[in-house]
Amino acid sequence: MKLTWQLAQADPAQVEFLVKVLRVSPCLAKVLINRGLTDPKQVAEFFAPTINNLRDPKEIPGLIKAAERVLLAKQQGERVVVFGDYDVDGVSATAIMIETLKLLGIKTSYHIPHRHKEGYGLSIPVIEQLAASGAKLIITVDCGIANYAEIKRAADLGLEVIVTDHHNLPAKLPKAVAIVNPKMIEADHPSKELAGAGVAFKFAWGLLRLAGIKDSKFLISLLDLAALGTLADVVPLHLENRIIAVLGMRVINERTRLGIKALVQAASLPEQITVNNVYFSLAPRLNAAGRLEHAKLAAELLLTNDSVRASELASFLQQTNVKRQEIGDEIRAEVFAQINDQYLTNNRLVLLAGAGWHPGVIGITASKVVDEYFRPAVLVGVADGVGRGSARSVAGVNIFELLKSCADLFTHFGGHSGAAGFSILEDNLPELTVRLRETANQNISAYDLAPKLVLEAEISLVELSLSLVQQFAQLEPYGQGNSQPVFLSRNLKILDMKKVGKDGRHFKAKFCANDIILDTIAFSKGSWVDELSYDQTYDLAYRLEANEWNGFVNVQLSLVDIREAEPTR
Repeated sequence: MKLTWQLAQADPAQVEFLVKVLRVSPCLAKVLINRGLTDPKQVAEFFAPTINNLRDPKEIPGLIKAAERVLLAKQQGERVVVFGDYDVDGVSATAIMIETLKLLGIKTSYHIPHRHKEGYGLSIPVIEQLAASGAKLIITVDCGIANYAEIKRAADLGLEVIVTDHHNLPAKLPKAVAIVNPKMIEADHPSKELAGAGVAFKFAWGLLRLAGIKDSKFLISLLDLAALGTLADVVPLHLENRIIAVLGMRVINERTRLGIKALVQAASLPEQITVNNVYFSLAPRLNAAGRLEHAKLAAELLLTNDSVRASELASFLQQTNVKRQEIGDEIRAEVFAQINDQYLTNNRLVLLAGAGWHPGVIGITASKVVDEYFRPAVLVGVADGVGRGSARSVAGVNIFELLKSCADLFTHFGGHSGAAGFSILEDNLPELTVRLRETANQNISAYDLAPKLVLEAEISLVELSLSLVQQFAQLEPYGQGNSQPVFLSRNLKILDMKKVGKDGRHFKAKFCANDIILDTIAFSKGSWVDELSYDQTYDLAYRLEANEWNGFVNVQLSLVDIREAEPTR
């Protein structure tokens, strides 16, 4: 798929100011400005975040009221149930809340719904079971904001509910005793994009403060859980989310939590865990529990203090993840077989349903459709007359708002701009297909579906050095809203190129300009060897990396795209 290159422009005066004050390269100054970091104090906090940079928890509406109700439960000896979601964010938030309530001496337990039998969020049968069991207070984490009817039923049964959530606000808020959702902050605020685990962490902090407990060591020990949820939920990785991710990764690497330590071993990860290890190894294994089995196994892993049990659970999640991958491959083949040029011409959104498609796996497949065809994807797995859907989107297209136009067809619905989920009766699928296709075709433009490659700065080869690579390491960890920068270098010639890796899948080459030679690699682009010419001059779009080989460290360009050189102006 051809990418449209867009070179970002930074104000030269701002670039000069940051270069002078921070003593950084003009290239790094441009990238900082592209991220909205123009003040030296902002940059200092971005490079070296501390827990003191987090805003006061009480700035989230409803948090103090919710904390007061929890402390009343302690005073009255009530049993409190934490109700979580079945993804990594929800499981991490559940563990944060359980550990905090136990520290306070509150009688507590947790309930995480079975993805296939109960579905997302609170359900009336579970509410009725909890009320019958003697529970007096439910605290939701990473869910609840869309459960108006269920929370009303709880109130009718004398069961109060505190909602802590981060998903978009519905038109009708539930009548909970308190709602803690940073989306309710009216103005721009650093907490506004917190993940569910981030909200749970801020609530735990505010709760302990109100209880008069000053235990910074305990709070810091929760940051590994908060980071897991934040990274796995792919929320924007800036402001408070960045602070949580950076500090939480440090705690993860201390290996103090037995469950994480065991999962690292089961996944055969390196000594130093990186954000990519979380994205591609830890999070998928934790998610596998809720996708194929029951997410309570992941919660137990994060909460256990028994090393033997931790090893057993980690091994099981490892095996479950392998099974999840096999099921995903089967669904992917079925989905991709139905998408052809004609389908893409007629539809600006992919909407497909299949009998038996595993509802715990289709979200991953939807993401693969987005990656391959660069358009929103909605996949629905149908079983026993009910469809469970997962939706993913491209930048600039709010999938939550698109689906909300059909909210009357759903039995359950929730999500945010980039991802959403729902349940629907099978009989309503034809109407959903017609209405959503029409809405998407009217509201999604061809421009929205044209993949764009933002180039943060133009660099000449003479500027490239290991020192520059080290400067850019200060931007890590990379993620949503803080992606690894892509740079542009023009008018390079190929000195040597070849296919490498299994079946020649990858492209490796040496490029040069003005007697400077640099190594490049492009993954899954082995076909470029057959398409490029030694006689042509090229412009390169790439990420800047350090490559170690035989004890030597060199600058390497990880190519994202390549085009014939444009005429110089």
